[in-house]
Amino acid sequence: MKLRTSFSTLSLRAILAMPAILTGMTILVPAASASTCNADTPISAHYQISKHTADTKPEQFDHMVLWRRANSVAEQYPKRAITELWERNRSNSIKLNRYFDAYQRGIEYAPGEIKDLGGDDNWSMKNQLVANSLLAKMTLIKTIGSGCDREEIYTLKDLQQSITLNWLPAYRLVKSYTRNAKGQTSTWLLTAKSTDTKVINVFFEQHLNYQTTDYADIGDNESDPFLRKMINLGFIEHGSSGMYDAQGNDIGGEHHH
Repeated sequence: MKLRTSFSTLSLRAILAMPAILTGMTILVPAASASTCNADTPISAHYQISKHTADTKPEQFDHMVLWRRANSVAEQYPKRAITELWERNRSNSIKLNRYFDAYQRGIEYAPGEIKDLGGDDNWSMKNQLVANSLLAKMTLIKTIGSGCDREEIYTLKDLQQSITLNWLPAYRLVKSYTRNAKGQTSTWLLTAKSTDTKVINVFFEQHLNYQTTDYADIGDNESDPFLRKMINLGFIEHGSSGMYDAQGNDIGGEHHH
């Protein structure tokens, strides 16, 4: 029997960011053909995420895979075996499914049960990791390449922060994002991407076939060992995402249990 539920947004835990590492890393981003070069192209993008302060030693990178097709976008966290899948309907309302991959189970959250992440910028933050309003505030300082391989380098500096964004406009995709604020550096680095439609469809269909429970029905199903364990671990709560708002702030951070 398929139960259904809705859930919260998973916090994005950044870990380590060092310029020396970024400049020394090979980014495996194959060139795309003109026929697969637009913001609506189904795509998967692998990111290394890092966070550190000036007085902390490097820590291990975290990893996230962004999956997009049509009006669906997913954030997959392989180390935690958790995937968050967002779907936008015709009225632009957004629902969330949080999947626990090790159990092939999920929790569904209706639009009204999801923590607000910034009004009109909700979908752009989920779909491309940075809000359209943040992009509008940044200054274009350099353009590299052309066509599908075109890169745009943006910066934003004020008294509170310094941000550098390497943007792939053909896909509306982050290639790298570094923010320094209050002695802390957060970085996202694209390490690989693919427009293999077959692989992308398999990923989405696999998750959509998981057994799910509605968030509103959890109280009536606490005898379910899986749900009881998730409640005890603190996963049945609202949290924040691994995305950047109009001020450039990482809405993610530590997951609040």
